[in-house]
Amino acid sequence: MKRVMITNAIVLLLSVTAMAQDKKVAVFDPAGSVENSIREIVREEISSIVVNTGEYTVLERSLINKVLEENKFQSGGLVDDAQISEIGKRMGANLVFVSSLTLMGTGNYYISCKMIDVTTARIEKQKTAQTLRGGNDLIEVVKKTVNEMFAKTVEATPQSKSVAEEERVLPTNNTPASLLVANGRKVFLNGNQLTKNEVRAKMANTDALRLYNKGIKRNKGGNAWLISGLCLIAGGAVMIDVDEDIAAIGLLAGGAMTITGISLKLTSKGPVKKAVDTYNYGGRTSNVELKFGLTGNGVGLALYF
Repeated sequence: MKRVMITNAIVLLLSVTAMAQDKKVAVFDPAGSVENSIREIVREEISSIVVNTGEYTVLERSLINKVLEENKFQSGGLVDDAQISEIGKRMGANLVFVSSLTLMGTGNYYISCKMIDVTTARIEKQKTAQTLRGGNDLIEVVKKTVNEMFAKTVEATPQSKSVAEEERVLPTNNTPASLLVANGRKVFLNGNQLTKNEVRAKMANTDALRLYNKGIKRNKGGNAWLISGLCLIAGGAVMIDVDEDIAAIGLLAGGAMTITGISLKLTSKGPVKKAVDTYNYGGRTSNVELKFGLTGNGVGLALYF
């Protein structure tokens, strides 16, 4: 009985670890008879919105094209959900975002968007809409539709809501070419990923740097806890045939450490995204220091400006 319980614990912990991995999304070209330039704009707008939820990692376009070419498919021609799911698996994606643009007799477009879980082929999110001004408002309607699909995710993320408020009231002195983009813990400038030192150099002497370092430190701590926990789980599994009591202790301790590590890693993206938003919207210079030492009133903490 005890061995069965230990085995079940191992399966549960491994399942939790697998579920906590980054949600990778493959965004396909929209299906439909539209110009390639419009197709690319729609795809990029969708990718941008998915990335900025802070909940997903969008796969590189080059990887998607490579898998599609190897399997003799065109992303705009994938219409069967099971087929889409299978191709998504080959890309290493957890989810696939597909869309279609249908030109109606009125000159307006009918828009369909859905996100499919590649493991179950189940539709996770879906929304439809149509343009109202002879198709001239296509891009605006696509953006509105996709934003509405992820509205709950954005509202559930505190930093995303604050950023939306800042966009309404805070001006930015940065040009579009100088804006940073966060994708998980990665930071990009003009489509190129920056190293950690390059990010720190750009954020020097601003509050953004403190937030960025917080996110990176939290991720490192999460890795340490996660690796230690998995090692204890492996050790506990090995000890099942030697001493079930010791094995149980190792599994429980390893499970707790693994869950702690996963939690730290999952929450490490928020500070990085907030750091990028702070930088883009003119993060103020941070010259305040908190020191412990002698003050006019004795020994204590003092703020230095």
